[in-house]
Amino acid sequence: MLFQNIVLEMQANKQNVSSAQSFQKYVSTNNLKANTAASISIDSIKKLPKTLRDCNTMVLRLGSRLGDNQTYFSLVKSNDVNDFFFNDQALFGQLQPELFLPNVSIRSLFAFQLLPKVTETSVVNLAIASGLMAEALNLKDDKTIVVPATGQSTFTFNFKPLANEDVALEHINGQVEIDAVFVAKRDGKEHLFVIEAKHGDKFDSLAKHGDKFDSLAKHKLLYPSLSLLQKLPSSMPIVPVYLRSIKTENGINFYIAECPCIVNQQDELYSLDTLSPCKVQALHLANY
Repeated sequence: MLFQNIVLEMQANKQNVSSAQSFQKYVSTNNLKANTAASISIDSIKKLPKTLRDCNTMVLRLGSRLGDNQTYFSLVKSNDVNDFFFNDQALFGQLQPELFLPNVSIRSLFAFQLLPKVTETSVVNLAIASGLMAEALNLKDDKTIVVPATGQSTFTFNFKPLANEDVALEHINGQVEIDAVFVAKRDGKEHLFVIEAKHGDKFDSLAKHGDKFDSLAKHKLLYPSLSLLQKLPSSMPIVPVYLRSIKTENGINFYIAECPCIVNQQDELYSLDTLSPCKVQALHLANY
């Protein structure tokens, strides 16, 4: 097992969070062979090694350190490994998507109908251009959302992996990808909406773990939110949104999970395990 030494050390010391350390140095010191990205860049529960799943432990990538370009990581143990993931089946499995009829011109959406295969980026743009995203997020004050920004860069921020632990982790100069971000007015106030998108044909389950359904790692949404938070005034909240889309024979089902606002408060440290949706909704866009 790749992380066996750390897991045993955490058990012996009764720790729930391991100290951040260089992954490359850890592998070299323990005479192991492993790919850095595949081992510590976990974006769904299906990619988390079974040995870590079985002991309710998540691995988190934590960027680099000053004067050291190696990639750092930490292990975090909870009572339930699902604390670190948005479980698609649990969130959306019981929802019946309602038909959404765009209140925009056919011309503005025509290009989307020409695409033989939709990508996560095009799905986000379609949800916004059609007005579906505005409907789901209750943006009655601002129906016209501009094309969202997207990209990736290196960011530094602190967070708590577990709310009931005093331990904080530092993500330093680590690469963070942002699927989509846009500003819109809701309830008379400007908000920054951070979208993490995932597209597929169905809610897959693990072949040997029928109770473990496809998912999104929570840090994939928390990291972008915290990366942008430090650039905002306290008057502009961030709304993290998980957008899960599924292609059907008749169109696309959009499942939207909205999390509570994150606000730039100087001494506030947000925790990974408590990032949970406060609202879920499912809408169907036909003929796409």
